[in-house]
Amino acid sequence: MSQTNKLSLFSAIFININIMLGTGVFVNTVVLAQKVGSLAPLLYCMAGLLMLPLVLSIARLMNFYEEGTFYTFGAALSPYWGFISTWCYFVGKLATPTLGIHVFTIFLQKSFPVLASYSVFALDVFIIGLFIFLNMFSGRLSQKIQYLFVITKSVPLFFAIGVGLWFFDYTVVANPTMIWEGMPLSLPLVIFCFLGFEASCSLSKVIDNPQKNASKAIIYSFFIVITLLTLYQFLFYAALGDTLAQQANYADAFPALIQKTFPHLLNILTPLLSLAIAASALGGAYGILFSNAWNLHTLAQHNYLPASQSFATCTTTNIPYLCILAEGAVCLGFLALTKGAQIPLQYTSVLAGMTAYAISIASLNKIARTPLSILGMASCLIGIVFCIRGFIFTNIIPLYFFGSILALGTVLYLAKRKSTQL
Repeated sequence: MSQTNKLSLFSAIFININIMLGTGVFVNTVVLAQKVGSLAPLLYCMAGLLMLPLVLSIARLMNFYEEGTFYTFGAALSPYWGFISTWCYFVGKLATPTLGIHVFTIFLQKSFPVLASYSVFALDVFIIGLFIFLNMFSGRLSQKIQYLFVITKSVPLFFAIGVGLWFFDYTVVANPTMIWEGMPLSLPLVIFCFLGFEASCSLSKVIDNPQKNASKAIIYSFFIVITLLTLYQFLFYAALGDTLAQQANYADAFPALIQKTFPHLLNILTPLLSLAIAASALGGAYGILFSNAWNLHTLAQHNYLPASQSFATCTTTNIPYLCILAEGAVCLGFLALTKGAQIPLQYTSVLAGMTAYAISIASLNKIARTPLSILGMASCLIGIVFCIRGFIFTNIIPLYFFGSILALGTVLYLAKRKSTQL
């Protein structure tokens, strides 16, 4: 690939931030207030601390490979672990854009009541199809779209931070509502917001000087996002207090904030911020669809898929078009299975991510074991345990689906190995 088509460090950071600041930060606003009260900002800090050894370990692992991917990392253990890590991540990660697109549809209907007469599912399907179409274009166009989404999503984020500072209620901070028993089920929801730092792994083959810039993109984007998320949730709660937990869902959070702070502007600001949040959800979804397709492309290059040669073929603008079409099909499957339900989709994405991370960190322990890599593995295992626990206490059906993903991946791998031996 020519240097002109390579992603710069700045572009890689933007893509990571666009994915991490996609859906989670806004959909978590109310549910975290309901489950843990004023402890939500602390939970973001705790999750960030838990994830830090993992993030630093992945960044260090990138330094060992010119084009570090989940397949490359896992293959250091065995080809099977390289395959299953990439396959698991590719399929499970698509729960995130599915949720993002569904959130967009909800906010779109809230902003334009005329759309309420249309089926949410039909609108979701239309947006998925539109995004698949847009991702067929060149990486340069995708970068411009990424910048647009990051700028758009910053509006509600910084609005909440600014309003929270201006209308900071000291009585809320002095008399906090702390719900400690809600912490375990809420932890995966917070970890969900940090997923995306690893997008540089999927994009390493299209990043300029990946051994140097991919790890930098991971670290810089992680610290930027954890700072913004903690401030956002803390100041949102500081302005509204327990009123935040009394809202029905994430769609009511900003109207409640505007009603308290600028009631005379409610009819103006509510649709504007709703559209900005909808764009934020779309931005995260678009970023994932752009980067995640390369994971399936990697498996096709290693001939693990039926019609691998076709999946490995790119357009003249270096777009793996069949891999992108496959992403659309998986998103439709998630949508049909969950109906866009927030928590099952978040848990699925986190479990898939943590599984891929664990395999990668296991390879780092094999290559260069350090206290950091051991802590990174501990972070992964803790995340996996809490996700499985969350499924058990909420909805166990997606856990069975995740098991099916692993089983299908194993079948594909064994079929490839058998055909190779013949």
